[in-house]
Amino acid sequence: MAETDGRSDHPFVTFIDPLTWSRDFSYEIEEQALAAAGVSLVIPADEDERDRLASSADVVISSGTMRVDAERVRSLRNCVGIQCYSVGKDAVDLGAAAEAGIPVANVNASTADVADHTIALLLAMERRLLPMIEATRAGQWVLRELPDAWEIRRLEGQTLGIVGAGRIGRALAHRARAFGFSTIAHDLVPPDPADPELEMVPLHELFARSDAIVVCASLDASSRKLIGVDALSHTKPGALFVNCARGGLVDEHALAAALDDGRIRMAALDVRDPEPPDPEDDPLGARPNVIQTPHMAAMSEMTRLDVHHLVAESVLMMLRRAGRIPDGAAT
Repeated sequence: MAETDGRSDHPFVTFIDPLTWSRDFSYEIEEQALAAAGVSLVIPADEDERDRLASSADVVISSGTMRVDAERVRSLRNCVGIQCYSVGKDAVDLGAAAEAGIPVANVNASTADVADHTIALLLAMERRLLPMIEATRAGQWVLRELPDAWEIRRLEGQTLGIVGAGRIGRALAHRARAFGFSTIAHDLVPPDPADPELEMVPLHELFARSDAIVVCASLDASSRKLIGVDALSHTKPGALFVNCARGGLVDEHALAAALDDGRIRMAALDVRDPEPPDPEDDPLGARPNVIQTPHMAAMSEMTRLDVHHLVAESVLMMLRRAGRIPDGAAT
């Protein structure tokens, strides 16, 4: 990696929370793409170096593992952009960034993967895969002795309600219809162009009509705990629930109450709030009707490769717009 003391006659980019701090992770693709445009990528060795570098970097990158709060945003004295290493921007105080005049960018590389993972969780719940796998592992093969096998419902003919009709929500709807679901959605900003097979409805109506509910919305101040006591009070009894978006979208205590009284039959969660959940105060932990995966919906070999390239392209775009590199700088 290029070395700098944080003051340079050419632009440099650094990370707030490099993934190299927690795993063997390479930024070789980003380094090469930026170097071709005369931009250095500097990976801090520790938090002290991070703070020194970030204060004078032209662009800082957030992996999402640390909060880029208002105080940190104010410390970015030379910054012309904050680049998120994901589709979510919730790790960044967007209000503080706007006040400081610093644009915040994301990358959309994992749409297909999140939609695929969501379908996998729906199938796992509806086909009772986990209890059936455990039963056969224990040598149990007599179906009449396995009550879960008698609760399986066919996906065809069910209604899937999608909270958030952005890229992921629309990709999920397309996949779900291949299984025979009819699809409805709620979003404050309807998709453009409209999907004639994705009816847009109010949130309460979505909960009342849906056999399965999936959360695909983005998290910001207006959507935090969007799925709470009020929304869940309209749930069609026995519905399935999936959240592969952000844990903060859901009031987990309200979801636990809905699981207790049967409004929600089963829940599958790839995201929690906080992550990992506090084992001493987890309203959803150790429940047989809750499936959890470790915030992995966006994971795939293809996504990891795409993110490297998309982050580099987005960073260079921010530098060009700010006049820090020429318009014709290589990518």
